[in-house]
Amino acid sequence: MNAYSTIVLLSLVLFFAVWGLGWLLERLSQAQLNVTRNPGSRAWYVLVGPGVALHESSHALGCVFTRTPIVEFKPISVEVQDNYVILGHVKYRNPESRLKRAVINLAPVPVSLVLLIVFALGATYLVPTSPGIGGQALALLQDLINVKANPTLLADTLYPAFRIGGFVYLFLYTFAGLTVINPIFWIVAFLAMTIMFSNAPSNVDISNAMTGLKVIIGFDLFWFVVSILIPQTGWILYGLFELLAVMFALALAFAGVAYGFFFMITSMAKLRTPFNLIPLVCCLMTGGLLWYQGFNDPSFLTLVSPAMQTLMSLIVFAVLAVLLLAIPSLRARR
Repeated sequence: MNAYSTIVLLSLVLFFAVWGLGWLLERLSQAQLNVTRNPGSRAWYVLVGPGVALHESSHALGCVFTRTPIVEFKPISVEVQDNYVILGHVKYRNPESRLKRAVINLAPVPVSLVLLIVFALGATYLVPTSPGIGGQALALLQDLINVKANPTLLADTLYPAFRIGGFVYLFLYTFAGLTVINPIFWIVAFLAMTIMFSNAPSNVDISNAMTGLKVIIGFDLFWFVVSILIPQTGWILYGLFELLAVMFALALAFAGVAYGFFFMITSMAKLRTPFNLIPLVCCLMTGGLLWYQGFNDPSFLTLVSPAMQTLMSLIVFAVLAVLLLAIPSLRARR
């Protein structure tokens, strides 16, 4: 093993980690949120509908990219057929090429990943105290590419993992700087959850894309072995796996934001009204008080940064939600 082979391995592992988290989030929503089992309701259209529309639109985009004729396109449409609920669909002329079928059925994965990365980077430019982390992302990418030219770094197997891990921490710390009293914080968190919902592959998607998926995995494993034996071959695919590793790591971090927002929604849904508002109100009040303290006394920010204020506010939410859920009489009836 060497630093470059670690990068290749990370790109593969992180890809399936993000895809798997999208699948898991969709299953968790089915198990924990009643609204997901009631398609067509207002709450369903708000929480789940955008993800369904994005998922089906990604398939349509795959058809356009592969020049496959689209017969019918309904990005979101609640229909019952033979005891099955169809939430949206894209009907197209099935191409003979297995590669084209794989592109069409796997389209939601790259589309959701690109959107996750765009929103993740974009969110950091909205933080008042941050110039954004786009520059750091490019610097990290160039650093990983140049690893092959530095024998010392190339021999350090864990170097890419630490560098990418540091970048993920930088993103989360910067994003937390928005604080919970900033509406953009909640909008971005909601978008992250929506995009992760769209990332979830259906059983049909997996079945239709299996051949192409095997080719992708086979090539990645082949290149992983080559990268171990001859790391300098990485110059042939200049920056490809380095870019994928950085992108997937950032998408994974943003997926963490999506999961955090999902668990907040789920905990509130399990409490009776109006008790379900208590954790959120106290979270916002905590964030507001901390912000006001920092506004009146700038030296307070050296002790409690905006990111720390966000963390403290979310901890207040989590503690109160757990305590309230521990009281049976306050739980919502299923």
